[in-house]
Amino acid sequence: MLEVVRTGGLATVQDRGRPGHAHLGVPPSGALDGPALALANRLVGNPPEAAGLEVTLGGLVLRTLAPVTVAVTGAPGPL
Repeated sequence: MLEVVRTGGLATVQDRGRPGHAHLGVPPSGALDGPALALANRLVGNPPEAAGLEVTLGGLVLRTLAPVTVAVTGAPGPL
């Protein structure tokens, strides 16, 4: 379990989105870097459709309240 201490600039929960429904007025949405989300899910043993935290402006501070396994993927940046 994770506790959000500080969200920083921009941190959102994202999944693979809703592709294929534009004809119904539903935008595709989803993670900005889909391959990075897929890799993170694979690395920690999650199903491909699992959501993840997407942090785009840094500053996110989390506290673990129990043992967790995490993967950090995507573009290079400070941790």
